[in-house]
Amino acid sequence: MKNILIFKTDRLGDLLNISAVIYNLKLNFPECKITLVCSKYNKSIASYYENDLNIIIYDKPLIVFLFKNYLNLNKNNFDLILQLDGKNHSYISSILLNATTKACIKYIKNKKFFNKLISVSRPNFLINNFFDKNEISYENYDLSDNNKYHYLSLYLNLLKNLNIKIFSKDHYLPFKNPVNQSNFNESYFLFHIDQRWEAFEEITQNLLNDKILSLSKNNKIVITSNLGNNKIFNFLKTKLENNNNVQIVESPDLNKILSLIYYSNTCVSSHSGLIVHAAAAFKKNIIDLVSPRINNELDRWIPFNINYKRFDINNFYNFDF
Repeated sequence: MKNILIFKTDRLGDLLNISAVIYNLKLNFPECKITLVCSKYNKSIASYYENDLNIIIYDKPLIVFLFKNYLNLNKNNFDLILQLDGKNHSYISSILLNATTKACIKYIKNKKFFNKLISVSRPNFLINNFFDKNEISYENYDLSDNNKYHYLSLYLNLLKNLNIKIFSKDHYLPFKNPVNQSNFNESYFLFHIDQRWEAFEEITQNLLNDKILSLSKNNKIVITSNLGNNKIFNFLKTKLENNNNVQIVESPDLNKILSLIYYSNTCVSSHSGLIVHAAAAFKKNIIDLVSPRINNELDRWIPFNINYKRFDINNFYNFDF
């Protein structure tokens, strides 16, 4: 294959979750040109793959994107189009562009319609006929075979069905020249506190504060926030900023947060996609503190070949990190 087009126009963690696809394509076809259509949001992480990818940013609405890019994209004579984001604009773009082979993930979900459950698929029946290969994902997390629809597995199965050899299932992030952004010369726990934490009960922030205090007796701790901070992060900052074993990092940019992940030992978050998937690429220990009600959903997102633990957000203090 000489030319491959991939659609992945969603979030940072979602893009990192297809990094094994990019890695395996490059190993199978070292001389190929891979074009990635990404979003304005995940372009920041896509830029780290600039030696592997030609990047095009998707602009809403679809008609504007096609007007800007249709002719140039069709000049490439793609050997393969991979639609990996499940977005309607990407399905439509895929069927309008020329390619020898087109492959996608087909999502099927039950929805209520006049008090009856009906099965809805994305792409729909008509659009799906334009794709040569697909992998089906049933978006019901309570299925007995839920793990069968692990998202990275579906992406890699799609490659297998296209007779593309899988060399590695590991996440891949070409992060060059990292610089230690912490105050510590030794490894540390990285706690990433983003806006997800605000959905939890007030007792959670006290449990978290107590857990960090306990860990800090024998460990170094770095606490980071999302851009703009949040009330849970600000609470911890007030409680812990005078602790010599704790460093508070407000609103780190992408390069800084990746550096902090790179030099950490263990990354703790409430399943922040960027943190989990970047930590997997750097082979760090990963801890999720989440509500048990989303356990089945998260099972579909866990990277391969990592040391991963998950704890109930309401009952994690006594567990060994």
